[in-house]
Amino acid sequence: MRFPRPALNSFMAGTLFFLLTLPAQAKEHEFLESNVAVQVTEEDLVVSTSGLPDHPWQQVNPNTPTAQNFTFRIPRHPQWSSTTQPVPARGPIAVAVNGVAFFGPEDENGRIALEHHGLDACRGHPTRFGVYHYHSHPACIQKDSSDQHSPVIGYAFDGFKIYGGQGENGQLPSDLDPCNGHADPDRGYHYHTTPQFPFVLGCYHGIPVTGNYDRSQQPGFSNGREGTGGERPGDSLRLACDGNRQRFCPGLAPGPQLHQCMRRNENQFSATCRAAMRQFRPPPR
Repeated sequence: MRFPRPALNSFMAGTLFFLLTLPAQAKEHEFLESNVAVQVTEEDLVVSTSGLPDHPWQQVNPNTPTAQNFTFRIPRHPQWSSTTQPVPARGPIAVAVNGVAFFGPEDENGRIALEHHGLDACRGHPTRFGVYHYHSHPACIQKDSSDQHSPVIGYAFDGFKIYGGQGENGQLPSDLDPCNGHADPDRGYHYHTTPQFPFVLGCYHGIPVTGNYDRSQQPGFSNGREGTGGERPGDSLRLACDGNRQRFCPGLAPGPQLHQCMRRNENQFSATCRAAMRQFRPPPR
């Protein structure tokens, strides 16, 4: 005996329509989990990485990339602040989607690293302790399309995403702030890489997780620097004044011109930077 198929009542039909029209669940993150382990907590993305690249590398210095044991905490809900925070001039400042660290613009001697050190075809190189890293846009991950906005290539330590050099319709952004960031309706506030200083980040417009680059909290951080690690003369000054330096004296490498520019603009710097400048005395030669 056949029973008649029950009609789909209005409640069931409405429920089915609602389920079918639900938007796809947003991705929790853009990390490449083939190369990175990511734990999602209520507040953070906890990123565990060996720091090894997922692309070929070339020997551009005597060093060889070796596996590290980095853990980075990336805020899931970054909050934009009108008060910027300085980006370290050296060592990790952000992490790429493949788990490789972005370093600040300087080497251990305070020189612009891109001007004094060889880079491989992917624009990376290892430190003497084997920490492979980028100082600028990595050429081998998330490549751009000519007429589209660049994809996400990494996360700053304040949680905001970092995109490549292209904005809407493949055009170079013309409204980047001193931190190398801006906002748009689709992505909110975010950063872009640039071919000129500061290359990746000029400052943080959110609140960075300092444990990501604090040598006392991040295993391997001191070995992640270009040189021998440890506190060097002027490190505290650079940390306190980097945002001011990049805003008022952009593109000036460490040297007499930068020193004169900073002294000339000192009255416009933050109180923290001015205090550091008063305390700092260059070491005797």
